[in-house]
Amino acid sequence: MPRIKPEKRGQKKRKIKPVILIITEGSKTEPMYFDNYRTRQTNIDVRIVSNKADGAKTDYTHLLDKAISYKKEEQISIEYGDSTWIVADGDVDYKTQNALNTKNQKLLDARKRAHAKNIEIIISNPCFEFWYLLHFMYSTKHFNDYRSVQAELNKYIPNYEKSKDIYSQLSSYTGKATEHAKQIERSHINNGYSLPFGLDVSPYTDVYKLIEKLPNIYPTT
Repeated sequence: MPRIKPEKRGQKKRKIKPVILIITEGSKTEPMYFDNYRTRQTNIDVRIVSNKADGAKTDYTHLLDKAISYKKEEQISIEYGDSTWIVADGDVDYKTQNALNTKNQKLLDARKRAHAKNIEIIISNPCFEFWYLLHFMYSTKHFNDYRSVQAELNKYIPNYEKSKDIYSQLSSYTGKATEHAKQIERSHINNGYSLPFGLDVSPYTDVYKLIEKLPNIYPTT
């Protein structure tokens, strides 16, 4: 997806729209979903940077490096009401020894760097499709991976695949998904976990935090 060349701040007197810059781990699902929030009819400029290249690195460190680079290039500044978000998955390979601890440490390190750079990291564990699923149901069931979430999602959206843009089937339930995500968050807290959650907490997604910052251009229930 082509990026919008930023206006040079300070050279024009008119007010520039606040920018929400979104860096996605995925090349299809997340960019297609968030692209629905890009419209000239609101006072927010939504810019999306997807992972286009096959085999491109998608670990938290490289995603953060990319976010820092684009944040500088696009002149993103909290002084103008801008914000920068990384949307990534938990996606732990439980068959690999120490995979959970290793990935948890990488997430912790990335969060520390991101906080210093005023960048938010949004995690869906195990995958972004769990956010989709919450539009239809509440669940604290552990899902090992994308395929296990996909199997559940197929009950509501038959033959779902990552290449499908299903926003039109989700939009009217976004409010419900947000409430489900918050309810799951409270459930984990009641079970003794603290925010921000590590990848040992599953399932969860805090995509709702970004959704609440985006233009509310479609009705929700």
